[in-house]
Amino acid sequence: MKNTKKITYWVIVLAFQIIDMNPGQVAAHDRSDRAGIVTVVADTIPNHVISYSSQTMQPVRLMFDYYHHSLPSTKVGNRIITGSWVDDNGRYGWDDFVHTNTFDPVFIALEKEYSISMSREPYSKKLLSQTDAVVIMNADNPQIVPSAHLLSDGEISFLQEFVKNGGSLMVMVNAGGTARESEGFEKVQLNKLVRGFGLDWNNDDTHYSDILIQEGHPHFYDVPIFHYGAGCTLQILPEAQNPEVLMDVYSDAGYTDRKVSGHGIVMVRPGKGKFILVGDVGSWTGNISRPWTDNARILKQLFRYLKPDRGVTPPQFPADKSWEYEVTVEGLQGVPVANSLSQISRPHYRLFSPRKITNMPYFETSAHLKLTCKEQTKDQAAKLEAKVTDFRWFDEQPENPGDQYIRFTASRQGKVSGMEASGYDAQWLATDVSVIIALLPVDGVRAGDRWESVESLRIPILRGSDLPPVKPFTLEVTYVADTQVEGNSCRLLRSSGEIWLDELGVRIEELLPQEEVRRVGGSHYEFLAKRGGKLLFKREQWVDQKTGIVVKARIQTRIVAWIHDLRKPINISNADKDNNMVVSLAHIVTFKLK
Repeated sequence: MKNTKKITYWVIVLAFQIIDMNPGQVAAHDRSDRAGIVTVVADTIPNHVISYSSQTMQPVRLMFDYYHHSLPSTKVGNRIITGSWVDDNGRYGWDDFVHTNTFDPVFIALEKEYSISMSREPYSKKLLSQTDAVVIMNADNPQIVPSAHLLSDGEISFLQEFVKNGGSLMVMVNAGGTARESEGFEKVQLNKLVRGFGLDWNNDDTHYSDILIQEGHPHFYDVPIFHYGAGCTLQILPEAQNPEVLMDVYSDAGYTDRKVSGHGIVMVRPGKGKFILVGDVGSWTGNISRPWTDNARILKQLFRYLKPDRGVTPPQFPADKSWEYEVTVEGLQGVPVANSLSQISRPHYRLFSPRKITNMPYFETSAHLKLTCKEQTKDQAAKLEAKVTDFRWFDEQPENPGDQYIRFTASRQGKVSGMEASGYDAQWLATDVSVIIALLPVDGVRAGDRWESVESLRIPILRGSDLPPVKPFTLEVTYVADTQVEGNSCRLLRSSGEIWLDELGVRIEELLPQEEVRRVGGSHYEFLAKRGGKLLFKREQWVDQKTGIVVKARIQTRIVAWIHDLRKPINISNADKDNNMVVSLAHIVTFKLK
């Protein structure tokens, strides 16, 4: 135990400015001058500063090739310059908000995560030393663009050396066949480059096809449908080094004139670097706007594979191996006594009394969770089962709880899907269990990096022992820093934020017990204003650097809402509105690996 000392503070309780109090309730706006004396035991950490913000890192340098691909040159009227509408000349340019086949959606999607530049000169050692990754898209075909700059043999050698030494290179091509000749690309020199990495393309055309991305996909997540915008399929040659198919593609069944299927995105790892071949360049232009797909999200996930390998390990779940976690859950409520919601029964709660006239309901729950990998799928996903035992409210254990299981799938990257629970205690915990699985999307993430993940948020409710409403929400995960947890070298991942309840889709009925919702004549309650109030959340994971296993995780959520009892008039002053309507609901859950 580090050196501790007792510090006495004079504390004026401001949270709800308490007046009259019934047992179990918080009264609002106490005008009393009395102050309580609170004794606090605090750890002193001399000469130590804890940083909250994530580490800052130089962003990955990403260079797009506009030397071997022409810029827009088609004039419309007197002032508009855009790409061609009849062939590939000048398409996929930047700062072209007229043509649907502009690459501006790409730059807008990536600009916060990468340092983006455009090259207008041939490849050389000096040029490549100024970047971490290069993107070549549809190198100009001289039959379409007579002024095309062809890739020279020397440039190909520079690019091969660049990748071998740790750089990343992505080449995007397009569909083949006679119907796509006007959108064709230079094939002779580009083929030398691509085949040098053990890959090639087929002269076929999927046409405009929607590709289903199943849950548990090993490389992409949170996107049910990806639109492949008329691309070709790819070949993996015998000499390819460490080939990995990132996505398979196919033509839609509606195209009766073709049956095309095969690899659409492939990555190889020659030397220290990465080479990615993409069979379609148009998937990232106007096709990003298709409202039934989410190509922009796939785009962000794809480009992260260009980040240099830093040995980041996603979670490893060998079959039949188990991990045991201790689970603790706490909740605290503040409801003014004038608010009739203060009268709702709260089984399993006790009262916290910061002073004589103040009693705030709180609960403590604990459980034991045994996580076991039951099966590894062909896509390297893990079928996991979490057995819940020793579930208690304070020291009280439910009678005859029966079997309590939570089952779900964790993809190769650590994306959780297919959550199912049996048994009331397991259902109550299931909302938060995904936090013990860390989503580490690629091996190149660094402290300071961010990525998105759709996760389920538990909504704190007035009777916290009831099954809570759950809302999906897109979180931004931040790799905050490398740290130590009980001697383990860990990566700290964090998501946090606040959101208006109406934006999250939280309805007043979801916060109330069923007896209030199903009352004859209808519920007596509504939110004072459309927004209702706010949900504040923070989600933290400490992930073992060697195994990718979460050694500690914590989720904190809190609602502050203004709820109007329809049987009462709305007060004029804000102070009286708080007295009669404000509700604070806090919930904290922690998992610790034993």
